[in-house]
Amino acid sequence: MNNLLLINKKLILIIFFIISLVVIIFFTLGQNPFNKSSLNITKEEYSFDIKNPNFTINGRDEEISIKAKGASFIGTNEILLEKNVIFKSNTFTLKSPQVYFNQKNQTAYSKKNTTFISKGTTINAKGFEITNNGDNINFKGKTKVVLIK
Repeated sequence: MNNLLLINKKLILIIFFIISLVVIIFFTLGQNPFNKSSLNITKEEYSFDIKNPNFTINGRDEEISIKAKGASFIGTNEILLEKNVIFKSNTFTLKSPQVYFNQKNQTAYSKKNTTFISKGTTINAKGFEITNNGDNINFKGKTKVVLIK
Protein backbone atom coordinates (compact mmCIF):
# COMPACT_ATOMS: atom_id res chain seq x y z
CA MET A 1 0.00 0.00 0.00
CA ASN A 2 1.14 3.57 -0.72
CA ASN A 3 2.25 5.55 2.41
CA LEU A 4 1.32 8.90 0.86
CA LEU A 5 -2.36 8.01 0.94
CA LEU A 6 -2.20 7.26 4.67
CA ILE A 7 -1.48 10.97 5.63
CA ASN A 8 -4.36 12.60 7.45
CA LYS A 9 -5.78 15.38 5.25
CA LYS A 10 -7.21 17.27 8.26
CA LEU A 11 -3.76 17.43 9.88
CA ILE A 12 -2.22 18.88 6.71
CA LEU A 13 -4.97 21.51 6.50
CA ILE A 14 -4.47 22.55 10.16
CA ILE A 15 -0.66 22.83 9.70
CA PHE A 16 -1.14 24.93 6.54
CA PHE A 17 -3.58 27.23 8.40
CA ILE A 18 -1.16 27.71 11.34
CA ILE A 19 1.78 28.50 9.04
CA SER A 20 -0.37 31.01 7.09
CA LEU A 21 -1.47 32.68 10.32
CA VAL A 22 2.15 33.00 11.56
CA VAL A 23 3.23 34.58 8.24
CA ILE A 24 0.35 37.07 8.32
CA ILE A 25 1.14 38.09 11.90
CA PHE A 26 4.84 38.47 11.08
CA PHE A 27 4.15 40.86 8.19
CA THR A 28 1.54 42.81 10.14
CA LEU A 29 3.74 43.43 13.18
CA GLY A 30 7.06 43.63 11.34
CA GLN A 31 8.53 46.55 9.44
CA ASN A 32 5.91 47.35 6.86
CA PRO A 33 6.89 49.99 4.25
CA PHE A 34 3.30 51.18 4.21
CA ASN A 35 3.17 51.64 7.98
CA LYS A 36 1.98 55.21 8.78
CA SER A 37 4.30 55.59 11.78
CA SER A 38 7.37 55.16 9.59
CA LEU A 39 6.51 58.33 7.64
CA ASN A 40 7.07 60.51 10.73
CA ILE A 41 4.60 63.18 9.63
CA THR A 42 2.69 64.97 12.34
CA LYS A 43 -0.52 66.89 11.80
CA GLU A 44 1.24 70.14 12.61
CA GLU A 45 3.71 69.72 9.74
CA TYR A 46 1.11 69.53 7.01
CA SER A 47 -1.93 71.38 8.33
CA PHE A 48 -0.56 74.87 7.60
CA ASP A 49 -0.41 76.62 4.24
CA ILE A 50 2.74 78.44 5.43
CA LYS A 51 5.21 77.10 8.00
CA ASN A 52 7.01 79.62 10.23
CA PRO A 53 5.67 82.81 8.62
CA ASN A 54 7.71 85.92 9.39
CA PHE A 55 6.76 89.35 8.01
CA THR A 56 6.61 93.04 8.93
CA ILE A 57 3.89 95.68 8.86
CA ASN A 58 4.51 99.42 9.05
CA GLY A 59 2.85 101.38 11.80
CA ARG A 60 2.89 105.17 11.91
CA ASP A 61 6.05 105.38 14.05
CA GLU A 62 7.59 101.91 13.90
CA GLU A 63 7.71 98.55 12.19
CA ILE A 64 5.92 95.58 13.75
CA SER A 65 7.44 92.17 13.12
CA ILE A 66 5.03 89.20 13.10
CA LYS A 67 6.04 85.56 13.62
CA ALA A 68 4.12 82.30 14.13
CA LYS A 69 4.58 78.54 13.83
CA GLY A 70 2.06 78.32 11.00
CA ALA A 71 -0.47 80.21 8.89
CA SER A 72 -3.47 79.22 6.80
CA PHE A 73 -5.21 81.27 4.12
CA ILE A 74 -8.83 82.05 4.96
CA GLY A 75 -9.68 84.44 2.13
CA THR A 76 -8.01 86.64 -0.44
CA ASN A 77 -6.53 89.02 2.12
CA GLU A 78 -7.02 87.21 5.42
CA ILE A 79 -4.78 84.60 7.04
CA LEU A 80 -5.01 82.70 10.30
CA LEU A 81 -1.76 82.74 12.27
CA GLU A 82 -1.45 79.88 14.76
CA LYS A 83 0.81 78.52 17.49
CA ASN A 84 2.94 81.02 19.38
CA VAL A 85 2.02 84.15 17.41
CA ILE A 86 4.25 87.11 18.31
CA PHE A 87 3.86 90.76 17.27
CA LYS A 88 7.07 92.61 18.18
CA SER A 89 8.26 96.18 17.79
CA ASN A 90 10.89 98.34 19.48
CA THR A 91 8.39 99.32 22.19
CA PHE A 92 6.18 96.26 22.79
CA THR A 93 5.66 92.52 22.38
CA LEU A 94 2.23 90.96 21.95
CA LYS A 95 1.73 87.16 22.22
CA SER A 96 -1.32 85.06 21.40
CA PRO A 97 -1.94 81.44 20.34
CA GLN A 98 -4.19 82.36 17.39
CA VAL A 99 -4.58 85.59 15.39
CA TYR A 100 -6.60 86.53 12.32
CA PHE A 101 -4.62 88.98 10.16
CA ASN A 102 -5.88 91.06 7.23
CA GLN A 103 -3.00 91.80 4.85
CA LYS A 104 -4.78 94.53 2.89
CA ASN A 105 -5.87 96.63 5.88
CA GLN A 106 -2.94 95.55 8.07
CA THR A 107 -5.36 94.79 10.91
CA ALA A 108 -5.47 91.81 13.26
CA TYR A 109 -7.68 90.37 15.96
CA SER A 110 -7.80 87.46 18.35
CA LYS A 111 -10.35 86.01 20.73
CA LYS A 112 -7.73 83.94 22.57
CA ASN A 113 -5.71 84.79 25.66
CA THR A 114 -3.26 87.56 24.84
CA THR A 115 -0.25 88.98 26.66
CA PHE A 116 1.03 92.47 25.89
CA ILE A 117 4.43 93.43 27.32
CA SER A 118 5.92 96.92 27.19
CA LYS A 119 8.32 98.91 29.34
CA GLY A 120 6.65 99.08 32.75
CA THR A 121 3.37 97.53 31.61
CA THR A 122 1.97 94.03 31.21
CA ILE A 123 -1.57 93.45 29.95
CA ASN A 124 -3.33 90.06 29.96
CA ALA A 125 -6.60 89.98 28.04
CA LYS A 126 -9.07 87.53 26.49
CA GLY A 127 -8.35 88.96 23.05
CA PHE A 128 -7.28 92.03 21.11
CA GLU A 129 -7.82 94.01 17.96
CA ILE A 130 -5.19 95.96 16.01
CA THR A 131 -6.67 98.70 13.85
CA ASN A 132 -5.60 101.82 11.96
CA ASN A 133 -2.67 100.13 10.14
CA GLY A 134 -1.17 98.90 13.40
CA ASP A 135 -1.40 102.19 15.27
CA ASN A 136 -4.20 101.19 17.72
CA ILE A 137 -4.40 98.09 19.92
CA ASN A 138 -7.71 97.48 21.69
CA PHE A 139 -7.92 94.72 24.30
CA LYS A 140 -11.11 92.66 24.49
CA GLY A 141 -12.88 90.72 27.21
CA LYS A 142 -11.63 90.35 30.74
CA THR A 143 -8.38 92.35 30.97
CA LYS A 144 -5.73 92.63 33.68
CA VAL A 145 -3.24 95.51 33.61
CA VAL A 146 -0.05 95.38 35.68
CA LEU A 147 2.01 98.56 35.99
CA ILE A 148 5.62 98.15 37.13
CA LYS A 149 7.68 101.00 38.60
